[in-house]
Amino acid sequence: MRTRIAASMLVMALSACSGVSSPPRHDVPETLPEFSIRQLPASPSPLRVEVQAGDVQGLIPEDWQAQPLPQTRYPQQGFIASPSLADWDTGAGIVRGMEAFWVDVGKLQIPSDYYYLVARGPAIASLAGNSACHPAKDEVFVDHPPDLTGHRFSPSDYVESATGMCKVQGQRTRWAYIVAAPGFGPAREVGLPSSGLYVVLAVVSGKRANALLHQIIQAARFGEVPISKIVAAVRTA
Repeated sequence: MRTRIAASMLVMALSACSGVSSPPRHDVPETLPEFSIRQLPASPSPLRVEVQAGDVQGLIPEDWQAQPLPQTRYPQQGFIASPSLADWDTGAGIVRGMEAFWVDVGKLQIPSDYYYLVARGPAIASLAGNSACHPAKDEVFVDHPPDLTGHRFSPSDYVESATGMCKVQGQRTRWAYIVAAPGFGPAREVGLPSSGLYVVLAVVSGKRANALLHQIIQAARFGEVPISKIVAAVRTA
């Protein structure tokens, strides 16, 4: 079972829900968004490296590497970072790292209502389906199911955050994620106008794991907007 949230899973789930096929390769830009890694000035913070992949920004520890998520098949934009990038996909919750990305509704050409369904299910299936991983706290900030009959209006938005722990062969890690499907709710007013889904996931270990998780998650930005502001938009609505 994969630790990371696979963008391919999200796109396949969206396509299955809507009956729309994934866009062909010629619909995808030939060049990737701008990607950069910048060392920050010395400070007490353990997060001393800034990563940017297009409109996605984040902070990571010095001993982590980072690379952009490819756009060769799916209309995603973001990056993964880990001290072991080769093991991140198959680490089963024990590999430290993070992943942050968004999905462009304009490129995928699937109605925004269906992103609600993905945010509630496949977006976190890798953690929920792993028997070695257990949630500690789960908070749903907004949950407005879409009305697919067209009889009434629904903002079709869903925003959730969760934390938990994985233990495999004596190794213990802590994880946290935020997944947000803006729909037509208040989260649509902030962040990236064409985003159908935001995802931020981090896995860390050590005595200060909880504090480090909080810092990594809160440092994730989409455009100029931190993920915390996207969550705050629905909490205060």
